[in-house]
Order: sequence, then C-alpha cells, then structure tokens
Amino acid sequence: MSSCGVQSPGAAAAFAPRPEITEALATELGARVLAHGGSPEMLAVMRLEHPGVRFVVCNEDDVSPRLSPWLSLTGIQVFLLDASEHCVSITTVPERACGLLFALVSDDD
Repeated sequence: MSSCGVQSPGAAAAFAPRPEITEALATELGARVLAHGGSPEMLAVMRLEHPGVRFVVCNEDDVSPRLSPWLSLTGIQVFLLDASEHCVSITTVPERACGLLFALVSDDD
C-alpha cells in the first residue's frame, strides 16, 4: 500500500480509502494556509481535521515553472500530490491525489 491509502495488489481491504480532494476543499484550505502564512501550527490543525491527506507548503520559487497549478488562487497556487507510485509527484487528476502542495506567491511578481 502506498502512503496515500492506495491499495497495492494483494493488500488487505482494511486500509483506509484514498481521501477525496475537491476544488472546494482545496480552495478553503488554501485560504487558511494563506491567512496563516503557511504556519506549521495551521498545517498541524489541517492534518488533524483531514487524516490521510498530505499537506506541503512552499514558496512558488520552489516549484518548477514547467508545472501548472491545479488551482490558482489569489496569493497561492495549489498542486495535487500523487504518491501511488514509488516517488511522490504532481498530478492534475484529483482521483489520484493524496495531498495538496500550497505554493505561496510572492508579492514581487
């Protein structure tokens, strides 16, 4: 089983299903991340509220410009995390997503 709750072949059915990540959820959480400047305390609260969902916060400069955000909100870009394979990657398919990467947009742009 991957760390996102995706069952590998032969895995027991007792594992938790993949969390549902929607645009509404990402928009709500993105606004919270932005309001709190991506603080570790806010992420801890979000992890308690949404068990099984991964959250990462970084600056937009930390994300390759070749990647397109899943959502672009005022002050923040949202990318979907996919860990169904060996390495975590960015996806545009919500059904594959196990988490959200929030890239804070600098005021310099």
